[in-house]
Amino acid sequence: MQSTRVHHVLAHHLGRPSSTIHPWQDLERDLEMTPLEVVLVALEIEAAEDVDIDIDIAGLDGVRTVRDLSTFFAREVARARCARMDLDVA
Repeated sequence: MQSTRVHHVLAHHLGRPSSTIHPWQDLERDLEMTPLEVVLVALEIEAAEDVDIDIDIAGLDGVRTVRDLSTFFAREVARARCARMDLDVA
């Protein structure tokens, strides 16, 4: 599910069909994205989430591919959901 959302946001941002976005693609080399564009896409994905997440922009430094971006968000969403559950229990 997370991967699909990332693909759709990337496709929308790049103005191309989602079917042309592949996990192995390098964001900078293959999709011609600047680091600023990666941050903007990350903020778009963050806003689209059904949980309140605050992404650590510094964590995007290691993101190179579409798969990396999907993995990054899966981890951030899981972390946010766990944090929310911890607050609900407390």
